Amino acid sequence: MKKALFFDLDGTLWDALIPLTASWNDAMKKENLPFRFDLAKMKSYMGLTPEETVPLAFPGVSMEEGMEYFKIAVTAEIRYLASHPGTLYPKEKEVLGELSSRYPLFIVSNSDKGYVENYLRACGTEKYFTGHLCAGDTGLAKWQNILYLKEKEKVDSLVYIGDTDKDRVESKKAGVPFIHAAYGFGKIDPDPCKIDSLPELVPLAEKLLGGFSS
Repeated sequence: MKKALFFDLDGTLWDALIPLTASWNDAMKKENLPFRFDLAKMKSYMGLTPEETVPLAFPGVSMEEGMEYFKIAVTAEIRYLASHPGTLYPKEKEVLGELSSRYPLFIVSNSDKGYVENYLRACGTEKYFTGHLCAGDTGLAKWQNILYLKEKEKVDSLVYIGDTDKDRVESKKAGVPFIHAAYGFGKIDPDPCKIDSLPELVPLAEKLLGGFSS
């Protein structure tokens, strides 16, 4: 059986709040737009789709206009993150190295095209992951992308690791087990299956998936 681990990105594999906030504010200033963001606001957008983010980030404008502003912000963030990446979590590369020797690892994110690639290239984590898929690639919801990638990669059994309750809901929709990365941005109550640090994922993944993927 092919067993795999699917990861969320923001709040699970890196914390990019500081560079994201800086890039969005810089984009707004350059376009002479009145919107400004702080870390708390940016944190509240983590894991949301563009359609969910726009009313929160750009209140008082139409969805169409807000989507244009969102595209401006996202274009700026992709460019900025290439040289100002987010921060990895403690012992991340060691954990990914150990896990990738046992199972294929994938990323499924609600981000735009180029965002996951920035994480992989700028943080030097490309070698650990077999593949990735984001909302910007397909226009699909996260649960649909989980199932799409599962079928594409012929994965028999998987666990999804994410940090928000929305990740839990999307995993449930996809019918796959969920591990809460409780060190990330979201809280879940009750929280029956969680890790408080990435190293805890190694024994938990083996417990949930069994031995090595074949």
